[in-house]
Amino acid sequence: MKTLMIAAAAGVLSLGVWSVVGHETPAIDPVISNSIPAQTAGHSYTISNVVANTACLAERGSRISSRSERFTANGDCEAVWPGLSAARTWISNGDGTVVVADARGEAILTVVDGDGLAYEAVEPADAMVTMISAD
Repeated sequence: MKTLMIAAAAGVLSLGVWSVVGHETPAIDPVISNSIPAQTAGHSYTISNVVANTACLAERGSRISSRSERFTANGDCEAVWPGLSAARTWISNGDGTVVVADARGEAILTVVDGDGLAYEAVEPADAMVTMISAD
């Protein structure tokens, strides 16, 4: 019985020494934080005016604030809607409407999420403009 107790104590002692000596803690934390990259690519849109039969490309870019993002429209967009090429921000109102505004914050178009991947202009009332995702 005494031999069995000595063997058990030696086993426990050797397990304790093995766990301390055999396993060193890493010098750095192995947990990777912030591993999901920030979205850098913008959303491209084809903007069309059905009355004028014109279209252009625009892009919604990086976030500026909690409700606004950068917005750029090329020079061809002036034929789609006056002032649209001066658009600089995409402002989500939180009620389903979005204001496309110039650098001063003046609204150029107010759009609402339409059917599918399209936005439809609601202000000015005579704007027959749609924005369809090109991504």
